[in-house]
Amino acid sequence: MTRRAKMQPTGICDLCGGAIPRGEWYTSKGAPRLHCSLECKQTANSRAGNPKRIEKLKRAIARGEWQNPRALMTPAEISAAQAHASKTARLREVAAGQWRNPALDAKARKKLSRPRKHRGRLHRALEMLREGVKLRDLPEDLRQAHNRYRRRLAKKNAAPRRAWYRAWYQKRQTQMTPEAREQQRAKWRAANRRKAQAQRATRATAKRAPGVSSKARDRGKP
Repeated sequence: MTRRAKMQPTGICDLCGGAIPRGEWYTSKGAPRLHCSLECKQTANSRAGNPKRIEKLKRAIARGEWQNPRALMTPAEISAAQAHASKTARLREVAAGQWRNPALDAKARKKLSRPRKHRGRLHRALEMLREGVKLRDLPEDLRQAHNRYRRRLAKKNAAPRRAWYRAWYQKRQTQMTPEAREQQRAKWRAANRRKAQAQRATRATAKRAPGVSSKARDRGKP
């Protein structure tokens, strides 16, 4: 394999144009050193071999042997690769002095100036939950605010959810045969009998308990 000729003057990197230290101008074989660092050497070799890789890829596509590498990756690997590429690009911009805070953009400032959807304790509770804090680990006031919000949300969505379940149940009933519908009713009757027996047993046990009135028992107090 023939060695590439030196493009820049001796002591200057062929890729980035940076200075090569004076004691490293020549290799151990006495040839002029082409690059100032391992990164520049690897980048130059990659760029030199890119036309060959493209030609091989085109031939593989023509033969129908090429497969998208993304299809061979798991979702976790795809996420990790995207995060690494994004981080590398941001660090490169910071090193070059070209990075700018996205929040300083006009559209971002307009969005950030809008009032928050939630305020006060509820906003803080949602922020802590998003950061990975468990609901049971929230302070008492934040947990109560979050519980009230969830109850309001469930009450608001109850009617659409029940309508969906009614439609789903009616559709399922129309698709069932008379025999399957009768088997379903038999299961319901058996479940109702078990529930009634459990309730009678609970009432009988409560009646035998000494020193507890029926009203206090209903309130759950002695």
